[in-house]
Amino acid sequence: MVGLLKSISTPIVWILAFLIFGLMLTEKLRKKPRLNVGLYFLIFAICILYLLSITPVSNLLVYSLECQYQPPSSEVLEEVGMMVVLGGGVMSSRGFRKSPEASGATYSRIFNGVKVFRQSGAKKLVLSGAGGQRDGETDADVMKDIAIALGISENKIIAEGRSRNTMEHAIELAKLFPPEEGMRIGIVTSALHMKRAVVAFYEKFP
Repeated sequence: MVGLLKSISTPIVWILAFLIFGLMLTEKLRKKPRLNVGLYFLIFAICILYLLSITPVSNLLVYSLECQYQPPSSEVLEEVGMMVVLGGGVMSSRGFRKSPEASGATYSRIFNGVKVFRQSGAKKLVLSGAGGQRDGETDADVMKDIAIALGISENKIIAEGRSRNTMEHAIELAKLFPPEEGMRIGIVTSALHMKRAVVAFYEKFP
């Protein structure tokens, strides 16, 4: 159900719906040009699709989300008891790729996650995410290998490979670290994804 709602809320789905609806009306009313409102639906959908596809507009929309969160100060980092890095997908092993590899988003998150983990007072680095890949090729495990390669001791790492989306990240983490323990959490993810992550985690860790 969640996956269906997520798919329906995607802008491209609404644009395609307008295009299809416009084509249907155009065909139905082609003999009555004065009533051919389908043409207006087509024009509207094409204009929206064009605007969302050009760089200035897409950058502006992305920046409106990214600018809401700035890197934390050293004082804030010192108060963090646990650093959580959220996965962003992996490329599964196939063909010439003998083992799964982190996607660009995942690699950026774990690289910066390790950096802020070293700067913080956190005792544990939690790597969260199942991803949508083959069995055993979770975001969490791939990030764990990278973190170890970057010098983080394995005994400081917790790989949570069950959660499949942002809400489940928070749910699974609450099982590992009950909110009543009062541990302060640091979240590492893409700036574009941060607002959704903060909302999801705030519900479980108010």
